[in-house]
Amino acid sequence: MSTSARALTAVAMLAGFYLLALGIVAALIAVDVSLYLASGQLRPALVKIWVVSAVIAYPVVRVVFLTRHRRDEGELPGLPVTREEQPALWAVVDRISERTGVRGPAEIRLIPEVNAGVREETRLLGLLPGKRHLVIGVPLLIGLTEAEVESVLAHEFGHYSNQDVRLAGVTMAGRTALLRTVGGLHERADAHKAKEAAKLQTKADKRLAKGRKPSSEEATGGVDRVLAKIFTQYGKLYFRVSEAVGRRQEYAADLVAARLAGRDATASALRRIPALDAAQDFYLGHYATLGWEAGLLPPAGQLYGGLAHLLADPERRKELDAMALELPATEPDPYDSHPPIDRRVAAVEALPDDGRGAGSTAPALGLLRDAEQVLAALEVVSLVPEAARKERVDWPELVHRSLLADCRESTRPLGEALTALGLPPTIGGALDAIDAGRTRELVERLPLSDEARAATGRAARELARPVLRGALSRLAVLALVDAGLTRWELSWSGPAHLRLPDGLGDRLTASLDAACADTPDTAAVRALLAEAGLPVTTAAVTAP
Repeated sequence: MSTSARALTAVAMLAGFYLLALGIVAALIAVDVSLYLASGQLRPALVKIWVVSAVIAYPVVRVVFLTRHRRDEGELPGLPVTREEQPALWAVVDRISERTGVRGPAEIRLIPEVNAGVREETRLLGLLPGKRHLVIGVPLLIGLTEAEVESVLAHEFGHYSNQDVRLAGVTMAGRTALLRTVGGLHERADAHKAKEAAKLQTKADKRLAKGRKPSSEEATGGVDRVLAKIFTQYGKLYFRVSEAVGRRQEYAADLVAARLAGRDATASALRRIPALDAAQDFYLGHYATLGWEAGLLPPAGQLYGGLAHLLADPERRKELDAMALELPATEPDPYDSHPPIDRRVAAVEALPDDGRGAGSTAPALGLLRDAEQVLAALEVVSLVPEAARKERVDWPELVHRSLLADCRESTRPLGEALTALGLPPTIGGALDAIDAGRTRELVERLPLSDEARAATGRAARELARPVLRGALSRLAVLALVDAGLTRWELSWSGPAHLRLPDGLGDRLTASLDAACADTPDTAAVRALLAEAGLPVTTAAVTAP
């Protein structure tokens, strides 16, 4: 679709929104006038109809034409980087700008997401150009090669050269107006429904007080809800049309990327970005924020930069390469501005071989000067204020202390149960309770499922056994850790693991099983802990 055709579509869809609103009001006025002309005189019934028309027209005029969305003049997200600070990155951007023949960005910002994008501060719905911005996600710099990042940037410049950014002003104006209108009408409808419900409840209470059956009438959102549904239907049409245009723009920008950075580098970047996005989510959830509740964070610059450790691990790399190779087939979403990634890859790989291969395989993070400091500065501007109060520790210490805190928290219910029985909240206290025949008392104080609490006899024992077994295991591990005999160790290939002395793990498993059997025997657990330097003597504890 040509630029003029896309511009005409965007303007027509935006105009259609306001024409719909005007059409509703005009239709109401036309009905009122025609009824008056048909009657030939002013009648009370006509006045009532005019009042109804006014009730319908008012929210349309109020929400669509009189409500204005305050423009956000706040600073853009991310970390701005100047030419002096990052000459290599700017050099790549300038080179692409020169090759496309379009004006480059006035500002580059780094963001922590797996994304890149362009924005232009246009005026008059995009008719007048303005300051251009380019955002680059640092995970792209960490996980892609220089050639692949260049293809990503060339794709964004494709949006510049195709006038997509300029036209986005018109499209966004329509989206904003529609969302604001539908949201405003639903808000009014909710308020109307709440008032109506309160009135109906008052009436129902009065009827009940008189011994009469309350009315079955229910509160509704009134005319505002109906209008919201009408504008929602137009909104669906608007988004389907505008997003279809957006998908064509993505294909066109991919062609620009392939022309500038090479077919193979562009296809490789498109394949790897979904895998990189999944890796970023996994890394943030399982590594970077592992110690958040314990008040811990990785060293400065490593909260985002630590992704490089995960990507460098051979096992993780193998998983990600497999994800990039086997892209799932996906049907286009009519409300998504981007086509499915597998279709974009297929379109690029169907281009003739340009002989340039994969291009530079150097890590794109090398484009950043003092990368660790840059990533640390990005943390400052992107993390919530609470992050500043967290303690920064190295990765091995972060993993160990985080999992130790989790272990302590998970032993709290058993510790509280032991305290309630007058026993110390330790593995020794738990073993003493078992030897004293107080297992049932202990288990009843632990968090059990409803099924376990309702069960009786053998079923109750079988359902409660794994709960007690797990709690005992964690208490035993906690005792070993506190004695300095073991600790959790970091692994980038899989979950952190607890390194126990040789043979202790298997023996601990068997001995805990024996302690939780129908006929419990704690001798093996006591002997094992004693061998590890943790003597656990049998206390004289009897059942009350």
